Amino acid sequence: MSAEGSSLLADLVKSLAALGALSVGTAVRRAASTVGGYLVVGILLAVSLCFLTLAGYRALSLAMGSIHASLIVGCAYLFAALVAALVLQVRRR
Repeated sequence: MSAEGSSLLADLVKSLAALGALSVGTAVRRAASTVGGYLVVGILLAVSLCFLTLAGYRALSLAMGSIHASLIVGCAYLFAALVAALVLQVRRR
């Protein structure tokens, strides 16, 4: 009877190890899929931001001149970066 008990215990341990490996594999695939999705979204967001910046710069350049347009666009990005830094600092506390 003890031989059957140890065999049953060994089978149970093997089954749990296989189930754990399957769960880890599924979690890794899900995480990789999520990271890949966010990477695609980030790239598309960066490309659209470049086009929007260029369009805004060209419109400002036609209306106000090149120097003023550069200053306005640069200050807008500086302001956005400062707001983002402030939000990160507030969330950290």
